Amino acid sequence: MSMYFGLDFGNSSLKAVSVTGVNTNSFVLSGVGLVQNPAGSVDFLDAEVVKKLAPAVKNLISQSGIHDKRAVISIPESKVYSKIVSMPTMSDAELSSAVKWEAEQFVPVPVSEVEIDYQVVKEARDSTQGQSLVYLVAAPKKLLQAMVDFVISIGIEPIAIESEMVAVSRSMMHGVESKGSTLLMHIGALSTVMGIVDSESLSFSHYMNTGGVAMTRGVSQLLSLPIAQAEEYKRTYGLDSGQLEGKVRESLMIVMESIVGEVRKAIEYHATSNKGQVNKIVFSGGGAYLPELSSFFGERFEGIEIMIGDPFAYAKIGRDVQVPQEKSAYAVAAGLALRIF
Repeated sequence: MSMYFGLDFGNSSLKAVSVTGVNTNSFVLSGVGLVQNPAGSVDFLDAEVVKKLAPAVKNLISQSGIHDKRAVISIPESKVYSKIVSMPTMSDAELSSAVKWEAEQFVPVPVSEVEIDYQVVKEARDSTQGQSLVYLVAAPKKLLQAMVDFVISIGIEPIAIESEMVAVSRSMMHGVESKGSTLLMHIGALSTVMGIVDSESLSFSHYMNTGGVAMTRGVSQLLSLPIAQAEEYKRTYGLDSGQLEGKVRESLMIVMESIVGEVRKAIEYHATSNKGQVNKIVFSGGGAYLPELSSFFGERFEGIEIMIGDPFAYAKIGRDVQVPQEKSAYAVAAGLALRIF
């Protein structure tokens, strides 16, 4: 039995994953589950949202076959301020002080109102030259406290809170021997989070305020369809130009071209600033299963391998565990569960 599990709070759905026997290239999947988010929000400062979330999370844990009472939980990327900065080699005490100063430069609220965490993702070559890469995350204290209070109120002990991209990079790269750099793209309901992993270290992170809901709205507006029907059309036809005269694809183009533009900028930035070349793009999240998504990106990024990620690719499946069909949707929850303390 694992000692804790991963609990992913998404605006569209809630997911839980538990694992045991974690090592560098494998683990046992001991529990997995998903339920729809009845509140459509993860604003833990809203009493009505919390009221709806409580029974949904309890149901999720029950149906997942998870018996642990401790959890690593996710905080949506939209709720945090994050940045990867270059810093010279310094002692732990010096780094802790420098991190606070760096946070003051990019956090748009007083640093006294946020909790600051950091992780050195790439060490400098030596103490006299080169720069270390440090991933900074600042989250509002009020929101963090509200999340902790909620989780405790339903009988779960939160042992850590992580941002989505940190969890995604852990689950997508676990057991993978990758040469070059991999661009990870986690497509959620309301947002898309992008990161670049270079030699197993997260060297770039970027948040986009667009996701599956924006795509559905585009289909609804162009084809004059109710939202529910537009969602069905999006999931069925996606970017397939051979379906419905390509009208669904056309309705998705504004969002897709916006995302493609951000990906190009990220790849160019990585090549210029980090001297790295992206040779693989890996999708995760529910949006990864948009029909013909991989083909669409393959056309725009020739020479780069395109694939849908599988957080359970190196997992042994535990007894009575049913592996979900859309596995990539569990990238965050799996990454949380795979965290090692």
